[in-house]
Amino acid sequence: MTERTMTPAEAAALLEVAVDAELEQVERAFRFQAQRSHPDLLTAPSPAELAAAAARFDRITQARAVLREVEADRMRRFPGSAGRPAPDGAGSGSGSDSPWFGTGPAPRRTERAAPPGWAADEPYQPAEPAGPWLFWVWTVLYALAAVISVIGGPLPQSPADLWLRLVPLGLASVAFARTGRTPYLVIVLILGAATAVLTVMFASFGPLVALQLLIAPVLGLVALGRPRQLRRRSPAPPRPAG
Repeated sequence: MTERTMTPAEAAALLEVAVDAELEQVERAFRFQAQRSHPDLLTAPSPAELAAAAARFDRITQARAVLREVEADRMRRFPGSAGRPAPDGAGSGSGSDSPWFGTGPAPRRTERAAPPGWAADEPYQPAEPAGPWLFWVWTVLYALAAVISVIGGPLPQSPADLWLRLVPLGLASVAFARTGRTPYLVIVLILGAATAVLTVMFASFGPLVALQLLIAPVLGLVALGRPRQLRRRSPAPPRPAG
């Protein structure tokens, strides 16, 4: 039997399900949380991020084991009703076809909370993780786009444009992809808007090409940092009792 280091209530809160959730719902919840927490899904993680993801994945794995054991205990206690207590009024003296054969009134069935939005009828399909190589691809593409923008962008061969717009935009995009911190995303949005304004002010073939080349790697780096930002906003898992 699994050694419980967390209570069923803590396990249910960690997987965001009811304590008496069915096995199918527990498995869906586990797959959903694993997609957010599995260390293999991180893109170029730092050692601290890798350790934190591994610890959280261990916690949700333990939570699944606890809830599976709860369901197994319920099946042993109520073998004739698929592990679920009979509804009210279905005692042995009611004359109904209830599967409850004990003495006295049947156990009261608790109301189950409505499942969250991810627990739909369709099985959850986790997305394929992006490897570290994708981070370096977008970074190299941005460097090439920045060189082209310096040569033929809105302010060609301008040191001020290089150090006040292109370099900060690249650094903020890379930092957001690696950390998922919101301030870096704000810098990316501000400098991206400044790039669009400069392109409109100096509308010509060169600035338009430079803008198009900058958009793809910036969006790619932002997309890599978005899962990290969501994990930072996720509530911390409850600590085990004792």
